[in-house]
Amino acid sequence: MDEIYLNWDRMFDEAYRIPIHEIKNDNIVFSGIGGSGIIGEIANILGVELSFKRKFTGKESLVAVSYSGTTSETIVDVENAVKAGSEVIIITSGGILEKFAKEKSLKLINVPSGFQTRYAFPYLFTPLIKMTTKKRGIKINETELKEGVVEAKEKIKTDAARLAELLINRIPVIYSSKYLAIAKRFKQEINENAKHPAFYGEIPEINHNEIESYVHGPSLVSVIVESSEIDKITEDVLNSIVIKPYFSNDLKNISSLLALAGVTSLEMAKKINEKPDKLYNIPKARQLTSKLFRIN
Repeated sequence: MDEIYLNWDRMFDEAYRIPIHEIKNDNIVFSGIGGSGIIGEIANILGVELSFKRKFTGKESLVAVSYSGTTSETIVDVENAVKAGSEVIIITSGGILEKFAKEKSLKLINVPSGFQTRYAFPYLFTPLIKMTTKKRGIKINETELKEGVVEAKEKIKTDAARLAELLINRIPVIYSSKYLAIAKRFKQEINENAKHPAFYGEIPEINHNEIESYVHGPSLVSVIVESSEIDKITEDVLNSIVIKPYFSNDLKNISSLLALAGVTSLEMAKKINEKPDKLYNIPKARQLTSKLFRIN
């Protein structure tokens, strides 16, 4: 099943061809949660300056991402933005948000359906960065996302097997500075695919508090996604497992490191005989959230 991540090169190819929209306003607000939400944080690695402050005045553009189209928190943001008169662009594979976009004549980007959200990263991320980098005047080569997976594929397989062996039956805490969003996604993949505890933290903040927890935290294992010189301080103090980026290019590193996170989490799932696609608690949490926000 790890092929789903190693086949991201094909999915990126398809994602390049998805039509996008122009973003009107300089203030770009992002809405999303979970596997759909992390793409906004990852996009900010490229300097697109997405805001996550969801207060709408009508002078901003909201880019709302929900792969399923049924995420209650994102639906509420879209409704509030429409009421305020804000421009709204929705990226989704269907659901309530697709229907709402068509009813309200909102800008809609349809992506292929049928995947778990975490597997569909190329379809969600590529349209987002094409729109936002164009608005910011940032020149990128989107094909580097595909190249990152292709060129690192064999290393990803080897490194994922090694990491799974080191992390299983311990509590990994993944840290980074510049690549904090990638560390966060690493944590999320382990949680969702392996149903295994994992956490994340930001360098240098954790160097002033959290590193003390390792004195009485024998089950913890620190993992550093190395992205700047300051990460090495935490590495030295905690004798961390280090994940070194495969490239000097941010786009290639984003795709290859996220693929590594996915394959690692699947390798961990294999070791504990867990089914990555099976969800125990998330459906109930989503159902209760829908009731809270009165989303039908």
